[in-house]
Amino acid sequence: MIKSMTGYGRSEIREEGYAITVEIKSLNHRFLDINCRMNKLLSGLEERVREFVSRRLERGRIELNIGFETYEKSINLIEIDEFLLHEYLRVFSDVKTKFELEGFIQVSDLVYLPEVIRVKNEELNLDEIWELLKVPLGEAIDKLIDMRHKEGIKLYDDVLSRLEKISEMVKEIEDLSFVMVEDYRKRLEQRIKELGVDVDPVRMAMEIALIVDKSCITEEITRLKSHINQFRDSLKEEGSIGKKLDFILQEMNREANTIASKSIDYRISNKVIDLKNEIEKIKEQVQNIE
Repeated sequence: MIKSMTGYGRSEIREEGYAITVEIKSLNHRFLDINCRMNKLLSGLEERVREFVSRRLERGRIELNIGFETYEKSINLIEIDEFLLHEYLRVFSDVKTKFELEGFIQVSDLVYLPEVIRVKNEELNLDEIWELLKVPLGEAIDKLIDMRHKEGIKLYDDVLSRLEKISEMVKEIEDLSFVMVEDYRKRLEQRIKELGVDVDPVRMAMEIALIVDKSCITEEITRLKSHINQFRDSLKEEGSIGKKLDFILQEMNREANTIASKSIDYRISNKVIDLKNEIEKIKEQVQNIE
């Protein structure tokens, strides 16, 4: 069954002092385009995340947001630059002596000394975090795929309905093509009669035969029917079928254009316009099929 490229999923986990939240949504795109946003502390996991996602999804623009926090623990470390602190104290002592100043340096004063106290992040065990991250990441993708399936059912029903319309139109065009030549012959005879001229019956037959040859759309009708059947069968295939469906629609549109160029009957021309309009509507829907 076909899948839409539009979907959303969210999941989270709180274990071992880490809180990880995963949000993922997908939109239309010709290829798989993954835009991953995560805490810079987890940047070393980005390639693993992309590979994990690409194994589950084949097409679409993927917006992935991974939130990362800690609870009941800290990943921050406080460091003191002892050498720099000694330099500050030495300078303060020299200034105090030189200018005969009074007072004492309090511990609280050290906080305001530039670069003396630094906060840095503890080096994380990315392998450990990856084992945790895989759980909500997989669950979020499951939810997204489930939504894609539900949207795909709606797309399937709409596309199949329009495909039936196209099939009916092709049948109508085919029926009109059977009477097109006879109608042309009658119009030609009527025109000759109005002009009051005599025309050699053999030449008349040759003229009609030439028109029949130039305006014959049997092959185009046959190919259109084949494309319709191929499209219908492809809708039932598993996996990514959007590109294949789009290609079939291009071929259907090509046959419709050829029929329009060959037509000598305004009724067929009008039917082709309606046919191309339905093909275009299906094409718009196919853009959202994975």
